Amino acid sequence: MKRPTFFISSTIYDFRDLRSSLKFYLEEQGCKVLASEFNDFRKPLDQHSYQACLQAIHAADYFVLLIGSRVGGWYDEPNRISITQREYREAYELHREGKLKLFSFVRSDVWQVKEERRELARYLDTVAIEDGLKRDISNFPSKSAADADFISSFLSEVGRNKETAAAVKTGSEAPTGNWINVFSDFRDLVRVIDGALFTSTPTEDLTLKRLLRRELREFLSQCLVKMKAGAVYSPRSAIDQFHRETPISLDGRRDSVKTVNTKTWDLLSSLSIALMGLQLHPVVLDRAVSVPTFLSFDLASDSYQETPVYEALLQLQDEVRRLKRANTTEVMSLVYEHSPKSQPHRGPTINIDTMKLAMFLHLMDRWANVIELSRAILQHLDGAPYRQPSLRPSSPIHGMEEQLVEQRPTNEEIDAFIRGGAQ
Repeated sequence: MKRPTFFISSTIYDFRDLRSSLKFYLEEQGCKVLASEFNDFRKPLDQHSYQACLQAIHAADYFVLLIGSRVGGWYDEPNRISITQREYREAYELHREGKLKLFSFVRSDVWQVKEERRELARYLDTVAIEDGLKRDISNFPSKSAADADFISSFLSEVGRNKETAAAVKTGSEAPTGNWINVFSDFRDLVRVIDGALFTSTPTEDLTLKRLLRRELREFLSQCLVKMKAGAVYSPRSAIDQFHRETPISLDGRRDSVKTVNTKTWDLLSSLSIALMGLQLHPVVLDRAVSVPTFLSFDLASDSYQETPVYEALLQLQDEVRRLKRANTTEVMSLVYEHSPKSQPHRGPTINIDTMKLAMFLHLMDRWANVIELSRAILQHLDGAPYRQPSLRPSSPIHGMEEQLVEQRPTNEEIDAFIRGGAQ
């Protein structure tokens, strides 16, 4: 996958720490960052550093401009064009061609000085003072603006003020890429970039979700039954129908055989043929439950909390494992033992070994749950709120699920045991 590439443009001296932090942050999101002061920036020996920087901009997808109090080095001093300004102009031409997007930032104190000096200039126009003196007063150097005239002019250029005024006057198309974001600290930069590019989701998470979507669709591709007419069918309704018509109770599990409806059995057993050769290899799913992508950070406890979709991923992981363990030749042999070919003279009902039937229904329930959970998680990955589907219980024996839950220690009981309150 081609990583998004950022070019950071600014004076280096007064933005050194910020540039370093921004480079680290973007690289943590899986991006490539071009910043000329770092050793991983390509430095052609046959080019001047200015030219190398201008050329590097063409390899970027995003151009981050940071404007502070300093002018920095001059690219064309007689015409008062700084290297940062020249880089911006190169980037803006690429932006106009649709090849690059711009993020422009100015320090809040510099922006405030610009606004205050604009008001000062308006006031001086009302005072009887020589024009040269007015200009000197408006542009006096300070800690927030070493060259106030240049910085004010540069901000006007980045804001595309002249083109905007002309567009308003003539009704022509207004310029794009003229947003200027005022920032006070590093977090302000991150909020803007996150909101515009990542939607607060790191690239690594986006990649994981994309790969997970593909893996879950592969699960469905193998688990769903395709009928001759081309329709895709889930076995869930047939499984539910069989359980309703032929429940195995806690008392009845000791019976040696179970009488079942022949037609209902034939429908379910014929669908189960789709499990022959089923090969589910969860790779991305196992990764998804080991990273915080689907967790929610809780500020009160200063920890990550499990979300419903994360719980579903854990459930799916468990269901896939149990499906693979249950899908054996021994379990599936029941299908052949009671097929029309093996028993050509069957009546409206047939008798099936109860324990073998329970093992077979356990496999059917796992099959249905893998499909239901995969579909629900895919719907969530496609943008819908997560809705937990109705799942088949862990045991095919009616009443066994409640008994298992009752016998299983609760979280409170486990906590008490860990603290030493129980033996």
